[in-house]
Amino acid sequence: MIMQDKLEKERNDAKNAVEEYVYDFRDKLGTVYEKFITPEDMNKLSAMLEDTENWLYEEGEDQPKQVYVDRLQELKKYGQPIQMKYVEHEERPKALNDLGKKIQLVLKVIEAHRNKDERYDHLDPAEMERVEKYISDSMNWLNSKMNAQNKLSLTQDPVVKVSEIVTKSKELDNFCNPIVYKPKPKVEAPEDKAKTGSEHNGPMDGQSGSETSPDPPKGSSQHTDSGEMEVD
Repeated sequence: MIMQDKLEKERNDAKNAVEEYVYDFRDKLGTVYEKFITPEDMNKLSAMLEDTENWLYEEGEDQPKQVYVDRLQELKKYGQPIQMKYVEHEERPKALNDLGKKIQLVLKVIEAHRNKDERYDHLDPAEMERVEKYISDSMNWLNSKMNAQNKLSLTQDPVVKVSEIVTKSKELDNFCNPIVYKPKPKVEAPEDKAKTGSEHNGPMDGQSGSETSPDPPKGSSQHTDSGEMEVD
């Protein structure tokens, strides 16, 4: 009985998923997705959604779970490309901006190092040349992708995906940051040197910290423990 209830719940969940997708997608087709689909495809997809809705209340009222799963996958095959274009369009500006900012920050360090800025005089010139070439290549990649993307309509697949831009940004961090943000070596302060020198002026190995007084010559007077003088 428990297993039968579980299977019935899964069947209803699958049916409800189809119904929710139909209502949600149809609503977005008339709002946020509208710019990302051609009029011809809009008509086809709208008709498909309407047919699916009618099917749910007729032949599809009581179907096995797998029938609903297959129906949902068929709808998503047409709907997901539109959703992808919308999401890419929304998230692309931030990804491009983040990459552009990182490029500009590294360019400032390159310029400062070239101008003999003492904050960066510890950076290796050969490594900085590698960084400069890497940044130049990254700028060319970024500009070419942006120019190509700007020539496309919103209904076309993007030239570059957000995930590619994010990956490019992480690669830039991994290559450039260890070089341009390498810590400057600490310089020992004068007082630290003086302190270090004084530590070597103490007793040498094998000597105590206080001088040992020589034994008194024979015949001289010495005080006994009682305070009286000893007479030979």
